[in-house]
Amino acid sequence: MTSTDTSDVQLSVCMIVRDNEDILEPCLASIRPWVDEIVVVDTGSKDNTIEIARRHGAQIFHFPWCDDFAAARNESLRHARGKWLFWMDSDDTISEECGRKLQALAAQEHSESLFGFVCQVHCPGQDIDADVTVVDHVKMFRNHPEIRFEGRIHEQILGSIRDLNGEIAWTDVYVSHSGSDQSPAGRRRKQERDMRLLELDAQERPNHPFVLFNLGMTYADMEQFDDAIVALEKCIEVAKPEESHVRKAYALLANSFSRLSRFEDALECCRKGLGLFPDDPELLFRQGINQHHFGRNEEAIELYVKAMRPTRTRQLSSVDRGINGFKARHNLAVVYHDMNNLEMAEYHWRAILREEPNYRVAAACLGRALLTQVKLAAAEVFAEKLSETAKLRGEGLILQAQVAVHRKDHTRAHGLFSAAVSEYPDDAIVQESQARFLFEYGEGSEAHAALSRLVVLSPSDGAAWHNLGVVNRRLNRLREAQAAFQESMRVRLDSPATVTQLQEVLKELGDDSVVAELQTHVDRQSDLTGRLSETASP
Repeated sequence: MTSTDTSDVQLSVCMIVRDNEDILEPCLASIRPWVDEIVVVDTGSKDNTIEIARRHGAQIFHFPWCDDFAAARNESLRHARGKWLFWMDSDDTISEECGRKLQALAAQEHSESLFGFVCQVHCPGQDIDADVTVVDHVKMFRNHPEIRFEGRIHEQILGSIRDLNGEIAWTDVYVSHSGSDQSPAGRRRKQERDMRLLELDAQERPNHPFVLFNLGMTYADMEQFDDAIVALEKCIEVAKPEESHVRKAYALLANSFSRLSRFEDALECCRKGLGLFPDDPELLFRQGINQHHFGRNEEAIELYVKAMRPTRTRQLSSVDRGINGFKARHNLAVVYHDMNNLEMAEYHWRAILREEPNYRVAAACLGRALLTQVKLAAAEVFAEKLSETAKLRGEGLILQAQVAVHRKDHTRAHGLFSAAVSEYPDDAIVQESQARFLFEYGEGSEAHAALSRLVVLSPSDGAAWHNLGVVNRRLNRLREAQAAFQESMRVRLDSPATVTQLQEVLKELGDDSVVAELQTHVDRQSDLTGRLSETASP
């Protein structure tokens, strides 16, 4: 069958797969009740993927992988018979509510000029249910021989619809992209594959704005921010402002500048972006971070408030949903805290927890704000409430311990911190809280053990390495102290306290030549800029 022979099939779902036996079952089970046909193109599976697809009634076709997602997807479109086509990834699922809406949409009569529908892909974060990035895609479209995907990766169907002067409409249908491998190894594999295909795409389509955008986005995801800046600046230079990815390019570029401590450049980037897209929530959010960094707190407050307002028009976008919600409100609370307006900070953190009860960052900050205001009774009540919440019990135990410290009941605090670590031995935040307490009030050997565990869990925590060095020095373990201070300097170059401690240890060890070398190093680092203040930037 070809795509021109639609017979009586109303809606087809089209997929490409390879070695997806671990994730394909829930995907097909979720979509099967709502479509008339399942078309699966396999690009070389060696596991049970084909058997699973066959069990769900899919029509299976084979297509040799050629480093081109668009080519594989277009092969699936070629075999589909439905009047309307809907594409999914093998790690997507669709809810019953959205499945019913999708089915009803395909059954309705539509204007002949309407060629496609925008649906959303919800990409969940790792911490809380509300931590979701929402990506708009044209996922449902007419079965037309000239509507085809383009691009080796991050393939798009919208361009061919626009070439036909077709219209698109918005829906509230979404799929959940919840089966992807978010492990460090899985992310590395995806990044390497994406970069390889993007480089091929860039050779075939040099200076294509969307290819440049995806290069910049991938470099930023890999934390290669200098490369990201080059690609994103070129993307903005060659793209038309009305292209849907341009506003996101400005946001990614601003974030890349910030991550390299180029805050003036980040500020100017957001200013230019907001000149084109004045109500874009991500640009408002990032400009709020920039203004806060420069101590312009009133401007930061205004920007975060604007970011939380509903936008007037819908645009194709990819945005962290928290940016115009609880993350913007958290940053707003941080600004008020820095202004010593603790009542307003407390108000906003409580508002976040009413909406997102499991948001750990807000819970921790609210606890600290109550302690700073010496609202010990309120802090204790809040800590007990947290302790009864499964996902925040660790925060509750920590806050109870911190209340005990304020009341100078160090024995009770010691027991509570120990209980928290016992329940959550691999939690770096819990471990850091106990280590800080033992560093200040505990025995040297206990503090040494806690800090040694902490640097294993958080090897990039310069403060933890510094404190481990201090404890080693107290215990007269000078070589171990030297090693800890040197590691602290490696991950946190701009700490004068660490430099001073290391110089003193080296003098005690008699390493005068190394002290001189260290001073030369310090002189070279004297122009380091300050760090970005604590925010919830995604």
